[in-house]
This record gives sequence, C-alpha cells and structure tokens, in this order.
Amino acid sequence: MKERIKQSGNTLYDEQIKDAQDILVYGFTDDVSYNPNIVLYGTEDSVPIKMYDQKYSAAYGFTTQFLTPNNVPIPLGQLLYDKKKNDYWLCVESYNVSEIHNDGKLGKCGRFLKWQDKDGVIQQTPIIVTSASKYNNGEDGTEVIQLGSDQLMLFMQLNENTVKLDRGMQFFIDENTEDPSVYELTRTDTALYTYNGIGFLSIIVTECAYTPTEKELELGVCNYKKPHSPTPPIESDKTSVLCATISGKEQLRLDYKKKYTVSFTDKGTGEAVEWSGVDFKWNVVSNFIVKQDIYDNVIELLINDEDSVGSSFLLQCLVQDVVVGQMEISVIDGW
Repeated sequence: MKERIKQSGNTLYDEQIKDAQDILVYGFTDDVSYNPNIVLYGTEDSVPIKMYDQKYSAAYGFTTQFLTPNNVPIPLGQLLYDKKKNDYWLCVESYNVSEIHNDGKLGKCGRFLKWQDKDGVIQQTPIIVTSASKYNNGEDGTEVIQLGSDQLMLFMQLNENTVKLDRGMQFFIDENTEDPSVYELTRTDTALYTYNGIGFLSIIVTECAYTPTEKELELGVCNYKKPHSPTPPIESDKTSVLCATISGKEQLRLDYKKKYTVSFTDKGTGEAVEWSGVDFKWNVVSNFIVKQDIYDNVIELLINDEDSVGSSFLLQCLVQDVVVGQMEISVIDGW
C-alpha cells in the first residue's frame, strides 16, 4: 500500500482521491447518461458530460443534473449546446465534489433574446424564460392607464454584452413573429447569481405597448437604429492615411459560402495601395459561429446555424489591431 501511495499521492487521502477520479473516468462514456453531443456554446469544443434526472423546476423551467470529470469544470453561467437535439443549456448550479468530479444543474434555454448594443450591432443570447408575476418588477408609479400586466423572469449568461442591458430596453418575446408581444426591461440583477464576474444574471421584463416597424420585425429587435461604422484613420509607413474598402454583398444566405475582398487607398492622395504591401488581418464580430477561409486579400464566410437567420455580424479589416474598414452583414434564410 505504501508503494502504491508513492505512485499516485503523498497520503492515503490523496490516494483515495486519485482512485475515485480513476473509477469515474473508467467507463465514463459507456454510461447511458453520457451525452456525446454537447459542445461549448459558440464553439466546436466537445464536453464530456453525463446528463440525467430531467424534470421541471418552478425556478428555472426544464432542468437536468450533470456530472463531469474533475478536470472538466462547468462554471456557473456556462452555456452548452446539444448538436443533436439543438438544445441550449445554461449552468445554474455548479459544485466541485472533493476534487473528484463536478456536478450541478443545467436549465434549458427556450429562446434567444435579441437587442442592439450602443454601436448598433445586433446581439443575441440563449435565455431561460419563467413567469415573474410573483415578483416586484422594480418600478413604482401612479400611472392611471397600464397596457399589459404580464411579467417574465429571464436568466442568461453574464458577459460583456448582457451586463450592459439596462432599464427601458425593449424586446420581442413571442412565437408570433407577425404581431409579437413586446416587453420592457424593468429590473435587473447582476449580483445574486454571480461571483467574481462569473455566473448568470436575471432580469424582469414587463409587457408594454409598442408598434414595430417592418425592419424591426424582420430583424427581431425593438428600437432599431442603423449601425454606425466608424473607420479610424491609420497612418502608414509613409505617414499617409489608409482606408479599407470591403467588397461583397451585405446579406449572407444560410448554408451558402460568400466571398469578400478588401482593397486599400491612400486617403491623402486617393491612390490605390497594393494589398500585398499592407500588414492587415480579418476580424469577425459575431455571437454565432461564422466559418472562415482566408487567402490573399479574400475571406470566404459560411454560416450553418439556423438560429442566426435575421441576425447580423460585423466583418472588419484591421491594421495594427485598429479597424480601418468594416461591413455589417445580415444573415438571411437559405433557398
């Protein structure tokens, strides 16, 4: 026994931990609760995970327990995607059990929340939707007329975009896309379910009166405004200013590859600058996966995610990590 401890731990305690970890890993993928289709949201990174005891919870709707090896933590607020069932899961409870394994609870995301950020870029994230009729909506007033009384509690990952959601913002939350119900954000909580900047947040939205435009219905966002595309000047080695022009269609059809090219001009002289002499790189700003194939001054883009239809993303050209040209591209349905 002493010789065995020397191989895998300094103490009997360490040996027991190591044994428990090895027992868990052995045959982990053979268990009927093992789900081979789970990846981290927005990536193709596979996650070894067991999912079991699915049921309905008054707090988070449809939930499932999970278990992963000790070296595969699922932090609070992590988003997972089931490629086979097209399900999105948000981690609402997460525990490390004696350095042996990780377990917790996942809540199923029933839809996406879409909005525009301050730069006009359309953002979206999977959310859990539950009733919030029993909660205070965070507002007080003496209004005589009120339209709509429905309140919803939304749970979503805490990240650099969702943390900026603020009172007064409005969202379409409805399966009826022709005449959808509109909800206004009346209460937000970024502290209750977070720790050191990691976790998930909750917001309460209250039904409100709103008449959307055709463009807003098409894009799925309220209060749509045309994005502004600032193009900061970049000085070249000759102290001139470069401008980048991205050529290609502003609509990308689902499942169809589209080619975009970039050309450069000297802003001071207006003369063309050979792209091969410019140290540039492409950058895609998106909340969904955009497949890229880059060569010469060309980038080919392809999107396969059906949930991205109606959304948009930014294709940027960078020189020395500064944007010198960009294009907003909207995703449209396939044939």
